[in-house]
Amino acid sequence: MTQDPKQTPSPIGVVYNTSMARADAALALAALYVAASRRQARVNGVAVNGSGLGAAIFCDVVARFYTGTARTPSSNAVLPIGFDSDATAADPPMVGRALARTRPNGQPQYVRSIQRVSDTAAPDALLRNAVTLTPETIVVLSAPATWLAQSIALAGVEGQYERRVKRVVIVEAGDTGRDAAALKRVAALPVPVVFCGSEVGESLRVTASRFDGAFAWAPAHPVADAVAAGAASDLPLHDLAAMYFALSPESPFFTVTDRRLSLAAGAAPACLTELLSLATSRPAPPPARTA
Repeated sequence: MTQDPKQTPSPIGVVYNTSMARADAALALAALYVAASRRQARVNGVAVNGSGLGAAIFCDVVARFYTGTARTPSSNAVLPIGFDSDATAADPPMVGRALARTRPNGQPQYVRSIQRVSDTAAPDALLRNAVTLTPETIVVLSAPATWLAQSIALAGVEGQYERRVKRVVIVEAGDTGRDAAALKRVAALPVPVVFCGSEVGESLRVTASRFDGAFAWAPAHPVADAVAAGAASDLPLHDLAAMYFALSPESPFFTVTDRRLSLAAGAAPACLTELLSLATSRPAPPPARTA
């Protein structure tokens, strides 16, 4: 007997604020959509800042790849991507391969709905609304904290965090600390805040060859393209580790002391295997419809 999805507990919502400038961020986004397909999470919102429009387009491409939809940005299946309309940052090289890839007929390989900045959402409004879409929400920050802090400053948002947000995980690698005042504002939220230092991702460094054939279940895969375009012989899994912990805070792979995340002693090999398995898995099929 198939259980009615309406009777199952609502999965926890995830808000991902990322610069999407490194391959580990692409892997974290893949892991999030795989978890969502298994009803272990719900993607409440993705916002991009600290990178060019190409990073937002890439996030849209990944969303539509995993959800199998070509609908418009207002679709209930795929939410719009938040992006700073005044951004002048360059596109990260990582996203270029996926965005430039074409089919034999010359059309883009991957469906997308973002062509220009006007196709994205204001990041502060998206981040504000995203925390209210589920009874419980988690936030993963891996970008300058500017827009997340601005969203918190909007009327009533801090109260929503107190009521709904179970934890905020801050990735310290990259440019997260570029806006120190904004980061301080986020860190002062009245909810559990956990910092994922760069040493966590460095402890989970993986060779690029580990991904050979990992996405073979798809003839073309945007995250595989991003990993291949990263041009690094190995990569630390900063964002992927943070996303896994955000989704599975009781995991034996990690410990938290004084708001700082650490890898448990001897856990690196098994943790690495688990992270890569999640990020490279085929998404679960949609639940069977009930009569």
